[in-house]
Amino acid sequence: MSKVKRAPARRKPTRRKSPGKKTAAASAPRRFRNWVEARLRGARYSAANAARLVATLGLALSALIVGGLFIFGGLDDAGASLRRVAETQTASLGMAIDAIDITGVEADETALIAAAISAYRGQPMLAFDPDAARADVEALAWVREASVVRLWPNRISVVIQPRSEFALWQVEGEIHVIDRDGSVLGEASASDWPDLPLVVGYGANTEAEALVEMLEHHEEIASRVSAMVRVGDRRWNLRLANGLDIKLPEDEVGAALALLSAMHSQRGVLRLDAESIDLRQPGEMIVRALPERAREAGIGGESDA
Repeated sequence: MSKVKRAPARRKPTRRKSPGKKTAAASAPRRFRNWVEARLRGARYSAANAARLVATLGLALSALIVGGLFIFGGLDDAGASLRRVAETQTASLGMAIDAIDITGVEADETALIAAAISAYRGQPMLAFDPDAARADVEALAWVREASVVRLWPNRISVVIQPRSEFALWQVEGEIHVIDRDGSVLGEASASDWPDLPLVVGYGANTEAEALVEMLEHHEEIASRVSAMVRVGDRRWNLRLANGLDIKLPEDEVGAALALLSAMHSQRGVLRLDAESIDLRQPGEMIVRALPERAREAGIGGESDA
C-alpha cells in the first residue's frame, strides 16, 4: 500500500511590525535637544555680541571723558583726586607712616634729617615721595649721600653717609671746613681744627685731596708744611713752618716730592732758612737761600742742588 506523503504545512510568513509609531516617539527627544542647543548657541552668540558692544561703548565713553578732561584742563585734577582717594583708603588699611628710622648720623642731627624729609606720623605712605626726600636731605651741606626708602606697610628708612672734615680752605680771608671733595661744611678758624691741613687760594678746595695723599708718603715734608697754596689754579706752593716756599710743578708732582725728600736726606735742605726751593723743572732743584743761612750750608746765593 503506497503511502501518501503530505507536504509539510506551509508556515505563515511572519508579519513585521511597523516601526512607525515607535521611531517617531524615539526621535522626539532628539529633536527637542537639537532645538534647545540651537537656541543656546544663538543666545551665546547674542551675548557675545552684546558684550562686545558694551565694551566698545565703554571704551568710547572713556576716551570721550579723558579727551574732555585733557581739553578742558581737568585731567590733572582728576588724577590728583583719584590719588588722594587711594592715599586715604590705603592709610585706613594701616599703610600710614608710623616710624622713621635714621642711621648714619649723630643723635642731635636726626631732628635735622626728619625735618628735611618732611614726613610725619600718620602720613599716608603713598603720599610720601622717597626721591624728593632724598634730594632734600642731600641738599644739606654736611650730607654726602642719602638713601630714603619706604618699608611697607608703615616705616620710612633713611641711611645717611655724612661728609667728614678733611681740610681747612682759606679764600678771600675766610676759612672754611671742607671734605675730601672740596664741599664746604661750614665756617671755622684754624685754631678750631689744628690737626687739619690748610689749603689756600681759588681751586685749592677741589684739588687738595690729591696733594694731601701724595704728602702722606713723605712724612718728613708733610710734618713741616704749614699751608698748601694754590697758584693760578694750576699748581701748588708748599709753605713750610720756617717760611720756606717749595714751588711744585704743574705735572709730575710725585716725582718732585721724591726728589725733595732725597735731597733733604742727603743735605737737609728743608732746614734751610731760605726763600724758596724751585722744583718746577723736571729733575732740577733750584734753591734761593738767605745769605747767612746759605753760607752755613755751603750754598752761595741761588744754586742748583
